[in-house]
Amino acid sequence: MKRVFCMVLACLLTLSVIACGEGTKQNEKAVQGGTDAAQDMESGTDEQEEDGGQPIWVEPEKEEPVIDWSAVETAPEEDFRLYTDVIAGHTGVCVAEYLGEGGVVKIPASYDGLPVIKIWKEAFAETEVTDVYIEVEGPIFILEYAFENCTMLNSVVIKGDAESELRSRVFQGCTSLTSVVVSEEITGFGILPFTGTPWLENKKQQNPLVILNHVVLDGQLCTGDVIIPDGVIRIADSAFNGNENITSLTVPDSVQRIETGAFAHCPQLTRVSLPDGIQTIGGEYGFAGDTDVVITYRGKEYTYEELEELVDRVWEENHN
Repeated sequence: MKRVFCMVLACLLTLSVIACGEGTKQNEKAVQGGTDAAQDMESGTDEQEEDGGQPIWVEPEKEEPVIDWSAVETAPEEDFRLYTDVIAGHTGVCVAEYLGEGGVVKIPASYDGLPVIKIWKEAFAETEVTDVYIEVEGPIFILEYAFENCTMLNSVVIKGDAESELRSRVFQGCTSLTSVVVSEEITGFGILPFTGTPWLENKKQQNPLVILNHVVLDGQLCTGDVIIPDGVIRIADSAFNGNENITSLTVPDSVQRIETGAFAHCPQLTRVSLPDGIQTIGGEYGFAGDTDVVITYRGKEYTYEELEELVDRVWEENHN
């Protein structure tokens, strides 16, 4: 009996280390900063690795809308306060405020021949919308806090082109949001756009490294040595901000940008390896407050005091 108990206990201990980045040789393949598990969660496929064991991010199966939006009529113009605006060189309609009664809302792609290009700050905040659909042929810019504290919001569908952006804390406090469908072209995410939503918490429980459209959105639950999987192109603003449990970071060649504050205030982060082709690391603020960090770039090590020199070098080598 004692022997059986010991065997069960050993199995439980082994399973307990299969989490984001424990950093030991025995579990390195299983954890890799959560990235192998992230791959399995995202793709539903068996593990795939390059020679040398670098985890590869695999395109996941796309989430499907929970509503048949083809059968839903677009909301009438009187449900919105609208005006013509220009953003990023595009002229179109800005939805400045939602005036409707809530429920299911399908936002038209255009008004009077002009495309909808912007959802203004707090335009839907604290309203009683339950499901929202946005689809445009060009870019859509959803500004800060646009849907903040919409506590009845269950699902969102957002479809736009590669210029589109979901800026900071767009869905913050949407405590019923469980379904998120974002077209794969959209990779522009601000600070924690889904913070405080069940959708994000469910993703984090499935795996500590939350990846959407090749962008790391959240790594707050990661621990130890984090290896970002190949195929990721960007690490979003504040993705790991304040994480006190990560110790090292390896970034693959596919990553082009580490946004501002992505790894700020991570006091245990001491070792970072950057790829040669990275285009920006979010300035000194990418690693703000990480005083013990040493960053390796193209064979040279940079201390925290040398971050400005590193930022200048990365910029010059990739923008000249």
